Amino acid sequence: MKKMLTLCITTAVILTTNALAFDFGKTPDKISAHYVTPAQSVNDVKSKLTKNGFKILATTTPIAGHKILSITNDELKATNTYMAVINVNVGAKEVRVQNPSYLGAAYLGDKYKYGQFKATVNALEKALGSLKGSNQKTDFSDLAEYHFMFGMPKLADTITVKEGKGLAKKVTAKNKYVAYTLTLPNGLILVGHNLKGETNKFLKTLNQERNAQLLPYQSMVYGNAVQMLDPKYYLALSLPLLSMGEFMKIASVPDQIEKDIKRAYK
Repeated sequence: MKKMLTLCITTAVILTTNALAFDFGKTPDKISAHYVTPAQSVNDVKSKLTKNGFKILATTTPIAGHKILSITNDELKATNTYMAVINVNVGAKEVRVQNPSYLGAAYLGDKYKYGQFKATVNALEKALGSLKGSNQKTDFSDLAEYHFMFGMPKLADTITVKEGKGLAKKVTAKNKYVAYTLTLPNGLILVGHNLKGETNKFLKTLNQERNAQLLPYQSMVYGNAVQMLDPKYYLALSLPLLSMGEFMKIASVPDQIEKDIKRAYK
């Protein structure tokens, strides 16, 4: 009887430990931009994400061998920010997903508290399996005012893509430059964009195909205006280990991304 009781207690402890993979009670010194899980099929990932409360808005292939699933749920949408949609990269060797805690710290600033997206992270783990932080890490305390280096853009330094009437109709109608649209609770429209294949090659230049989950690139429709995050901010945020030398290799890419986004609003 004692052996049976000991076995039951041990099993319960193991199950509890597995269920609580993240200690959200303690703010980390460093945090990963992405989570990594073992390889699995696209259909399996789609099925399990849907069963765990996510809606799949689009499936894209910005670079060969990597299917990107753009997903949302109620908790993400409620932020009314660019993190209302996060991306899952289903590759041949592994699955990668953007870390909601990382994006929350960057996009929500002093309004964010670590653990705020515990429900979403737990749902991702139930769907994808044990989540391991990627090596793309930065100091948690830097995210609220994140920028690549002095003089480089921050979150607030957005780019105005277009101004005028009827902008929402341009992207909610059939548009080959648009991967998805999502109307947020506050009425803003978040748009995921298909960039040119030539533009997407920056991932190969940086040897970062495995982190293709930073695409599709997004814009936000604010009534009669459209804005986007400056690529010099977003690319650095998404790849925090990016060196100055690597950044210089893709010096023309931020302008290319902006031009590609503008195509959708002509």
